[in-house]
Amino acid sequence: MPWLGGLQTGRGAAVLIKRNINNVRRMTSHPTLPYYLTGAQDGSVRMFEWGHSQQITCFRSPGNCRVTRIRFNYQGNKFGIVDADGALSLWQTSTSGNAPKPYLTLQCHNKTANDFVFVGSSSLIATAGLSTDNRNVCLWDTCHTLVIIQIYSCAAGFSCHESGSTVLALASKQQLLLSGGRKGCISVLDLSLKIQRQSFQAHDSAVKALAVDASESCFMSGSAEGNIKVWSMSTQSLLHTFSNEHARQSLFRNLGTGVMQIETGPANHVFSCGADGTMKLRLLPDALSLYCSGVKNDVRFIM
Repeated sequence: MPWLGGLQTGRGAAVLIKRNINNVRRMTSHPTLPYYLTGAQDGSVRMFEWGHSQQITCFRSPGNCRVTRIRFNYQGNKFGIVDADGALSLWQTSTSGNAPKPYLTLQCHNKTANDFVFVGSSSLIATAGLSTDNRNVCLWDTCHTLVIIQIYSCAAGFSCHESGSTVLALASKQQLLLSGGRKGCISVLDLSLKIQRQSFQAHDSAVKALAVDASESCFMSGSAEGNIKVWSMSTQSLLHTFSNEHARQSLFRNLGTGVMQIETGPANHVFSCGADGTMKLRLLPDALSLYCSGVKNDVRFIM
């Protein structure tokens, strides 16, 4: 898959980086250092430095299960990987070039794992996936996990999303965890009380992406049909809909997976990308003005 950096404003485009990395499906960048990780369909995970073509380290070799998500913790000293077999592995961030191994591996879901987030300190981790007991969102306390005898400490399990949880987002200041499901529902989970506050129908198809704004006053969801919606965090009421933002169309039907990722930045910047092959940047007003006056479908740039 070619990785392109640049922006397109109408007619022209500036390409910053271009290289071919086969079968890459997931990427994440280090929070402070110029490194990024790639996760591939063949299960491999590699670290690169921006501006350099050769990999620094191969953390997982090809032949492992398909990577579904990679994330660094806030400090950047460790990262995690979840895969289609339902496993979570935790690694120390290393640029030594040696063949490192995970310091912890958990079987979080017995069908598949789709996403995870570090909650506060890196010892508490929330995972999303599909399990036969319907506990499709789980909290894991890795400080109390005894690796030698393989006793895994599940701090809490939430029975939500009958067909499995697809994506997570954390509102850390409010200790709220958002979970999206395959049938279009979003669940709001209170981590301090370990209860499900609310579940509501957000989309007509699977929720593929979630993001919380910096003030935690609103959050965004993206669906498999390509729609993006903005919601109030306090009331879960719909503030605005951007229809068909990343819908990949053919003559007969929608193709692809719609919205693939949403990221928020400083000053209400929102990035989104999807199956139509574009990345878009928007600048949203604050949640109150968004609710009162609406917002134009004003894309700042498309790449």
